[in-house]
Amino acid sequence: MDGSNIESLNTPEQNGAIARILSAASLALRLLRRVVDAVAITLLCAMVFLILAQVLGRYALNYSISWSEESATFAQIWLVMLGAGIAMRNRHHVAIDVIVARCPIFVQRIVKGAGFILAAWFLVVVIIGSFSLLALGFIVRSPALQLPLALPYFALPTGMAYFLLEFALATLPEIRDPSITAANQGGEIE
Repeated sequence: MDGSNIESLNTPEQNGAIARILSAASLALRLLRRVVDAVAITLLCAMVFLILAQVLGRYALNYSISWSEESATFAQIWLVMLGAGIAMRNRHHVAIDVIVARCPIFVQRIVKGAGFILAAWFLVVVIIGSFSLLALGFIVRSPALQLPLALPYFALPTGMAYFLLEFALATLPEIRDPSITAANQGGEIE
């Protein structure tokens, strides 16, 4: 270095840049969450409408809409995959931590850190593994709609990537400070 000390590395300009990056990341996260919520609501409404139309068509009009069941199934696949991330954001997944909560802080950090690493590894394996299924989906078409099956298959890597993001936002602060609980932690970027 040119004789400058370590303190000069943390300048107000750098702090301002970091604050702008965190602000932009927080804005992007809020936007992503709004989009995911809107898509999930739209998918749920589409499922209800399609199934209702199928039932009414079949029993009231004696006419079966051939593509409605397949469309509702595709919507359900996407809804489940995105819903896993939404549930993670809202802390609605089951976590049994009675024993861990009674351990010393350093043990809690180790257990939560190991759990995070294992779960993140699993999600990454699922995401990577889903690409071979996705490639097959471009070849095979759905029976009723004649759409590439890549459309519903793409829900797996998309949903698991979103789940991984929400999982990291929920879990990493708990590893840093195990006193953070689900009740007072919202997964926001600080």
